[in-house]
Amino acid sequence: MGRYDLVVLGDVNMDYVVARSLSFPLSSVRENGLIYWEDIEEVPGGSGLNLCAFAAGAGHECLMLGKVGNDAAGAVITAWLTARGVGRPARWTDASPTGKALIMRDSAGVRLIINNRVNANHSLSVPDVEENAPALASCQVLYVSGYCVMDPGAARHDAALRAMTLARSGDQPPAIVFDVVPHRIHETVSFDRFRENTRNVDILISEVATMRRFLGLGSAGENIDAAMALQTAELVAGFYPRAALRYGPSGCDHEVLMDTGAGLLVQHATGHRQVSDKRGYGDRLALSALQEFFHVLPAATGAGRPAAGRGDFSTGTGPGG
Repeated sequence: MGRYDLVVLGDVNMDYVVARSLSFPLSSVRENGLIYWEDIEEVPGGSGLNLCAFAAGAGHECLMLGKVGNDAAGAVITAWLTARGVGRPARWTDASPTGKALIMRDSAGVRLIINNRVNANHSLSVPDVEENAPALASCQVLYVSGYCVMDPGAARHDAALRAMTLARSGDQPPAIVFDVVPHRIHETVSFDRFRENTRNVDILISEVATMRRFLGLGSAGENIDAAMALQTAELVAGFYPRAALRYGPSGCDHEVLMDTGAGLLVQHATGHRQVSDKRGYGDRLALSALQEFFHVLPAATGAGRPAAGRGDFSTGTGPGG
């Protein structure tokens, strides 16, 4: 097993994506039996796979620590990752079906995702993680998707927590990055429990709205502006000194990046509105921030870099700086 730049725990799915935005808002559907003809693309995806693929495209050595089913979708994803040079654990396949997601976006930009409830993603276990302990302890970045800990009854909940503990065991431990999904996790998890699950985290990635609910701020219907985002960042800094916080109609139109130890704070538009292909855009933003702002991965250009809208990551003063 080689040394990896990036080890990722997160979903590995086959995505079925409606290629263009629907011509109507989802809220307008009232009739039964409506049929619309659109192109549907079948592409590998998921919160973990996207980041691994973008990072591999930017030249990083990556390990996708997840599971697929022993089915046709799993075989396609395995070949797809192999072609991109992404590493996989020895116990990669599971008896459960591969994760699948139906994704569409309506005319108002509202995105609907439907996942199969029982899938191989949930089967990642503590033994799977422990078999890859050397990779976890020697990588530069361990990236954990919040989906891994959303269900305390699933095997991967304990696997994710164990992975973060093992990552701390090396002489030069990696930066542990936690992506807070699902975005409404605050409805089912208390902030105290969330803090316990993320006690080893170095860099937090979240929507501003999610952290505001955790902190008892605002309400679900509020429109978050720049001032509110900065206020939230200052409060989050008391728990997570390094963070990427996003907001806007899509959830990632704007971003606040902060590193209180370095005294840096950057707020900028991400360019989300200007790109036609928005799939995995949040994962592209995450990779770019890890390379260019937090400097926990070497900077690179290529498939992992967002197409437009990146801010200047070299200036700014962090909360309290």
